[in-house]
Amino acid sequence: MLPIPMTGGRVAGRPVRATAIVMVEMLESYPIWWQEIDSPPPAEWVFMFEDFTGDDTAEQWALAAAIFIAQTRRRTTAGPTFAELFTHLLPDTDGLPGPLPRNLDFMQRRRAVAGFRGHAAIEWRRRGMISFDNGVMRSLRVGRVFRERSRRRQQAREATRHQRGTQHESRSEVTDIAAITEREN
Repeated sequence: MLPIPMTGGRVAGRPVRATAIVMVEMLESYPIWWQEIDSPPPAEWVFMFEDFTGDDTAEQWALAAAIFIAQTRRRTTAGPTFAELFTHLLPDTDGLPGPLPRNLDFMQRRRAVAGFRGHAAIEWRRRGMISFDNGVMRSLRVGRVFRERSRRRQQAREATRHQRGTQHESRSEVTDIAAITEREN
């Protein structure tokens, strides 16, 4: 609720200047994911959304989401639903940041949950960690940045294996040469 100053009026027929502070509730001040809902969002929801999308922590949450999506796609060939993704990320609260206000009707609850999940996922998509198609069921997939990181990680792992393998082969060649030399003597 924001204070709005109001001035003017008449007392006993004479103009008088007065200032009154009127408190009005502005629905526009609610987060974008909590629109068209009469009551303010719960603090747990606001804090969790900040954690999901804040500069310090969004990358970690996006990475966790992308890893879960990649595992699900590898296992089932289809992407997870948003509900499955957020249930994985928030297992203690069944995929929700906290309880919803009791005064919300079914449509407001649905709008709040979908808005929260959708806007968190939009932030992770902006970071390139995940991707999805609007309105398409099970379209969650890993994003371009995640694929690039994964590819670099696999290449580094292969280079390390190759290097270890080369070192291992060199040692075994030395052992083989030593064994042959001993037999000859």
